[in-house]
Amino acid sequence: MRVAKISPILPVVITGMLSWASATPTPAAAAEDKILLCHAGLIELPSFAQHIASLRKAKRYSEEDIDQLVARNKKGGPAFFTSQIIVQENPSGSGTYDLRLTHGLSDATYRNVTEWACEADDYPIVYFVGFRVRKIENGTIYVSREKDIVNVISLKALDPELEKHLKVQIYDSDKILCEDIGERCNDDIYHDAHEY
Repeated sequence: MRVAKISPILPVVITGMLSWASATPTPAAAAEDKILLCHAGLIELPSFAQHIASLRKAKRYSEEDIDQLVARNKKGGPAFFTSQIIVQENPSGSGTYDLRLTHGLSDATYRNVTEWACEADDYPIVYFVGFRVRKIENGTIYVSREKDIVNVISLKALDPELEKHLKVQIYDSDKILCEDIGERCNDDIYHDAHEY
């Protein structure tokens, strides 16, 4: 099982267990201070208009669903489509296909920084598109906005049933992006938490 640690130069450098703790974490905090990095990459998403055209062409979604996504994008503002937090509860070939299509990842220009490191036992996982995961502590995942970055982490050690109401917050800020990553995020985040 491969894991990673944050690097100021690359989005993520694979080395060992991802540990953001200071010198010696307390036993209670230790589980939250270590997390499996599934993947890191560089991504250039299509424009939102191109994405909507691809969804219409795929004929997998109703016009009503596509119109709702267009409305969410208008409400969310200019960073909505490029700021995505996507929870995938279970490994699934068809579910992953739907996730990538729904979120524009299948039409993106993509470059791997790390190979995929998670297995079925590591789910649920969460994709952070346009965000770099900086640290995890006290039930909060701290991220920084970074265009064209993708970090995917396992939530297994933190919240295997998505019941702990993990928050997502901007690193070195009080701004909370998601009160509960398994349920809801701010309107300016393209958030999904489904059984893909």
